[in-house]
Amino acid sequence: MLIKIRTGLLLALFLGLAAGCAKNPAAPGRVSGTVKYKGQALPAGNIYFHSQGKGSYRATLAADGTYEITDIPAGEMVVTVETESLNPSKKAPTYGGGKGAQMYAERMAAEKKAGRTIAAEAAVPYVKIPEKYAKEKTSPLTATIKAGKQVMSFDLTD
Repeated sequence: MLIKIRTGLLLALFLGLAAGCAKNPAAPGRVSGTVKYKGQALPAGNIYFHSQGKGSYRATLAADGTYEITDIPAGEMVVTVETESLNPSKKAPTYGGGKGAQMYAERMAAEKKAGRTIAAEAAVPYVKIPEKYAKEKTSPLTATIKAGKQVMSFDLTD
């Protein structure tokens, strides 16, 4: 009788562990990879994974074009890449009657005078990419995210 109880408990424990180790298709994924434009690493910008009904997930591109996003849900995604936020010719909006821009210029002048490195001078070069990649409705890039770690690289062309 005692052997039957022990065997039953061991069987229940084994089945419970086996069920707990099964893959969960809704578990978050972890995506990393490289974004290139015309075969060269895109040195700056943002990559977005857009899922219908589950939101958008963003990563900043590193200088070597790499990115990583964690806790992204499984499913079909539209992928967009944008670099326009880094365009030095793009005029930023002014708030508070332009006082912020004046204060920023004064601060940068003081930092330069003190011999400190100014972040704007150390910025990576802006690379213009075709506009179609920046919009969810026109981007030809897609991805199927699965639970767990995966590598997805994209090579943008004109």
